[in-house]
Amino acid sequence: MTVRRRTASHEVSAALLNAAETVLDRDGTNGVTVRAVAQQADVSPMSVYNRFENKDGLVVALATRALAQLGEAIEVSEDADPVERFRQACRNYRDFALRHPARYTLIFGTGSPLADQWSSVVDSGRAVFAALVALIDGMKSTTSESNSTEDAQVVWSAIHGTVTIELARIGQTANADDTFEHMLDMFTDLFSTHH
Repeated sequence: MTVRRRTASHEVSAALLNAAETVLDRDGTNGVTVRAVAQQADVSPMSVYNRFENKDGLVVALATRALAQLGEAIEVSEDADPVERFRQACRNYRDFALRHPARYTLIFGTGSPLADQWSSVVDSGRAVFAALVALIDGMKSTTSESNSTEDAQVVWSAIHGTVTIELARIGQTANADDTFEHMLDMFTDLFSTHH
């Protein structure tokens, strides 16, 4: 008699999230339904409900995973020069958004689970933002009087806006790479004048 090994709970959750990510990348946020994910994972819809309770639970889990991926993307070696660390992390942010537009839209677009301050995904969003604050802190001298959290919000707004414009293909300049680097020049010049 063959004994079937029961699949571990975390493996089932990961497999369902992998399927959900495939659906998200292929069909966008609106395409993520319990039925679509179940079909992609080749399981019954009840399996998805058992793991995530409902579509909202599934979307929160997907957003949490996407934020973790973004957090990993913006991690830069602490051995690098602080200004170069900041620039590389910003480039990595942009690269993540351009390579994974549906994931990016899920976490930062209208209707994002991040808008619900009681959602468990909010801590993941704060962790990514804290990484940006730390990068900005690293560039500033101890005599700088500017608020790194405020600075990070401004930087994030600019990067997000630039990336969103690029994803929508509505930019007004000839070369998006050059525009992005110019924006980084403006920020690094600004922070270096606060030293």
